[in-house]
Amino acid sequence: MTPLHAVELLAIGFAASIFGSLIGLGGGFVVIPVMRLAFNTPPALLAGTSLVFVFANTGASAIGYIRQKRVDFALAVPLIIGAIPGSLIGAIAVHGFSPTGFDLAYGTTLMLLAALVLWRRGGNQRNPFEKTFAHRWPVAVTAGVLVGIFSSLFGIGAGLVLVPLLLVAARMPPHIVAATSGFTILCTSPVGILSQALTHDVDWLSALPLVIGGIAGGSIAPAIARRVSSPRLINLLAAGLIFAAVALAAKHIFRG
Repeated sequence: MTPLHAVELLAIGFAASIFGSLIGLGGGFVVIPVMRLAFNTPPALLAGTSLVFVFANTGASAIGYIRQKRVDFALAVPLIIGAIPGSLIGAIAVHGFSPTGFDLAYGTTLMLLAALVLWRRGGNQRNPFEKTFAHRWPVAVTAGVLVGIFSSLFGIGAGLVLVPLLLVAARMPPHIVAATSGFTILCTSPVGILSQALTHDVDWLSALPLVIGGIAGGSIAPAIARRVSSPRLINLLAAGLIFAAVALAAKHIFRG
């Protein structure tokens, strides 16, 4: 890896970590299309490398959110319990995807998620830490299993499942969703990282500058989040999801 390549990855990690931490997606959803588009990283290697970055990014931001008392621990515990076995399943499943299939599945999922967020953005939100249907253990543990699967499968963390469940369906405040999602990623992503490292699906040389950028960006994201209104966070989320999906589609369109 050249010094220029390392600087590029550090900048990508820094920008992605700020944006991802603000909306609870962990920044991986930015790193994945960028690395697929710019470096053509294979899906399995990309998922493992991105997950290392997501862990560092959310670890830095989760500390800030815990200090601000924004993490819903009553919800996070069953999510974490379910996510541990799910992470092992996702690490195995990623090997069944071709590069094109990975891009198509990931891009389609992001577009559907963006549509859901935009559709429900005008509704009323619940009070912070108010109990919802998502707090029921069967619902939360099942969601946790899906969190683990998608986390290891795409290297994106918990937000791909928790944002539609908590923000859209349960109508929890975006700041609480971001904080709880980040804490869940922090506690569960090491399982996926370990399983993917054992199958040599982590590019540690690329992960290092991403991690450095992720820690730097994630450490300042909670302070930025305190100054951004909930409607703006929702708009940022939808815009980011659409951008990531379009970037993946562009890769195949321009290649063709």
